[in-house]
Amino acid sequence: MSLIEVLSDVTLKLRQGRFPNEQAISQGIVLRLLQELGWDVYDTNVVWPEFQTGEGRADFALCYPPSKPSIFIEVKQPGKAENGVRQALEYAFHTGVPFIVLTDGKTWSFYLPAEQGSYEDRRVYKLDLFEREAEQGAAVLTRYLENGRVKSGEALENARREYRSRNRRSIARSAIPEAWHELIENGDETLVELLADAVESKAGFRPDEDDVTDFLTNLRRPVVSQTPPTKPTNSVRPPQTPQAEPKPSSSSNRHGHLIISGKAFPYANAKEAMVTALTELSKSDPSFLQRCSQHPYCSGRKRRYIAQTPEELYPDRPDLREMHAELPNGWLVATNLNNQLKKAIIRAATEVAGITFGHDVSIDF
Repeated sequence: MSLIEVLSDVTLKLRQGRFPNEQAISQGIVLRLLQELGWDVYDTNVVWPEFQTGEGRADFALCYPPSKPSIFIEVKQPGKAENGVRQALEYAFHTGVPFIVLTDGKTWSFYLPAEQGSYEDRRVYKLDLFEREAEQGAAVLTRYLENGRVKSGEALENARREYRSRNRRSIARSAIPEAWHELIENGDETLVELLADAVESKAGFRPDEDDVTDFLTNLRRPVVSQTPPTKPTNSVRPPQTPQAEPKPSSSSNRHGHLIISGKAFPYANAKEAMVTALTELSKSDPSFLQRCSQHPYCSGRKRRYIAQTPEELYPDRPDLREMHAELPNGWLVATNLNNQLKKAIIRAATEVAGITFGHDVSIDF
C-alpha cells in the first residue's frame, strides 16, 4: 500500500475508534506510517522505542546515525495529545534533539524545542487527519518525517524555514471564517456557554441553549436586502397588515423519525433520538460505545459526552450529574447538550458503526 492508502485506512479506523490507547496508536498507526516513510521499524537502533532521556522515556526516537536521536515522537491517548507538550519538550531539552512530534494518531503536531516563546509558539504545524485529505496528510508527513529527508537534514530545514515564514499568519487568518462557521454549525459547547452566560448577565435569565445555537447558526445565513417601501403619494395611511404570530423556537419542535438501515424509530425530542441511535447501533457490537466515547464529536474541551460515570460527563458541574441517560453495558450519555451536539453525536455513532449518516442513518432535525 502507498502512504496515501495507509493514511486513508488509518483515518477510517480512527473514526471507528479502533485505536483505544497509546499502545494501539503506537503499533497500529505510528510504526505503520514510519515504515511507509522509509524507516526500518524493526531496527531498534534506528527506530528506538522507549528512549531514555534522563527526564523520562520518549516513546520513539528516530535515529540518524544509528543510536543518535534526530527526532522524538511522543504518543498520547486519543484526545490527549495537547497534554504531553511540556513533557516532550523537556525530553528534547535534556538530549539536544532539535525536532519533536506529538501525536494521538488523529493529530500530529511538529515542534522546534529550541525556538523562543510559549509551547504553542514553538509549534511549526498541526496536522489533523480528520480535517485533511489523505493526499494532504501524506505530503505533510513526508515533508517532516520521510527517512531520506531526515537523514539529509532537509526535514529540519523545512521546519525551520516554515516556522520563520511570514505566510503562516496569512494562512491562519484565511482559515478563520471556515473555522468559525464549523464552530457555530456544530453547536460548539464552549461558544454556546459563553453567549448564554453573557445573555444571563444582561437579562437576568439564562436562555435555552438551543435558542443560542439557533441564533449562532443563523449568523451563517445570507442577509437578503429588501427595497425600501415606496412612500405613499397621498396622506391616507395604508391599512396595516396584521402581524403574524411569532414563529415558535425550533427547539420546541424536535419530534420525528430516526431511520436506521430502513427501520423507523419515532422520537419525541432530540434526546430520545440520540439515546435510541446509540442503543440500537450498540446491539451487535459490545465495543461500540467505548469506541464512540473516543470519537472527537463525543467530547468537549473538558469533558466526555459518553462515559461510564456521571463524574466523567460533568467533571466541573456536580449539579448537572443527574442529567444523563443510561445506555447498554453500563455506559451513560450526557443530556445537558444542545440539539446540534446531539446531532453531532448521532453522526459520530454512524461513523463508528462504519455506516453513512444521511444514507444509512437519518433524522428529522
